[in-house]
Amino acid sequence: MTPGRMLITGAGGFVGRALALGFARLGWEICAVDRSFDDSARDDRVDQVVTDLRDPDWSLIPRVDVVVHAAWLTTHPKTLGLTAGEFERQNLVPLDNVLAYATRTSPEALVFVSSSGVFAADDSATGLTDALAPTGGTPYATSKLQGEALASMWGTDGVERTHVIRLGYLFGPHEVARPSREGISLIAHWMNEAREGRPLEVRADDPARDWTYTPDLAPALARLISGPSARRPIHFGSPHVVRDGELASWITAEIGGHVVTVPSGAPLKAPMVTSDIAAVRDVSWTPPRDGIRALLEAEAVA
Repeated sequence: MTPGRMLITGAGGFVGRALALGFARLGWEICAVDRSFDDSARDDRVDQVVTDLRDPDWSLIPRVDVVVHAAWLTTHPKTLGLTAGEFERQNLVPLDNVLAYATRTSPEALVFVSSSGVFAADDSATGLTDALAPTGGTPYATSKLQGEALASMWGTDGVERTHVIRLGYLFGPHEVARPSREGISLIAHWMNEAREGRPLEVRADDPARDWTYTPDLAPALARLISGPSARRPIHFGSPHVVRDGELASWITAEIGGHVVTVPSGAPLKAPMVTSDIAAVRDVSWTPPRDGIRALLEAEAVA
């Protein structure tokens, strides 16, 4: 698809910002929407629009060629002082409004950003494929699954133009905690721990996780939206799977520090298996160790 104008919601957050900057580098004109933006998130290539998608001011938002809906609360509802029902409404009302906007303006493509968090820990012991039916029962999982269903039904003129993508474990530049995403990735956490001279705690069961470097997302997504919809959720991201112990050893080798073993916690879901579709089959995903080194090189330059 020729670069045009793109609306990215949730663009003040970690994933949304990565997509906004990535598509701007590819030549897209970006309308970035969120309730707030960090001062450090400003970029001349991105037009930031502050509005609440629960009751948006659409006069601030132009017609676009592609809509990417990445806005979502991920912090547990109890931490936010919300019931499970309120948490779902705070996520699904913005999606309803964005889908209504897309119906009025008829963009060429719409992307709904979902997550492997829709799966439960016992959905698979080996790998989460897109053939599995998710059974996650957390408020986050159930709201994402409802979002997937709503977004999948969107379309105008009988044309399938919705891409539902599930992301797995992510790390990359500009990763900070914010109220809507209280946690940070294990990689960011361990890098911070190593800098502070604290031990990196590796669970005794040494789980394996899939890791995607966020600057890879926009180039890969640009390929996806250039083709037809798969008409099902796509497991979108890197095929690189690394055990925690190996990841921790890489970080200590680059920054310093040491690793300690701690008891296993609650069961973790298996790594996400990237969908085997032609549109992204030949994407060159950054290996996690290379991504860690790129983050450290960027910090040294800054």
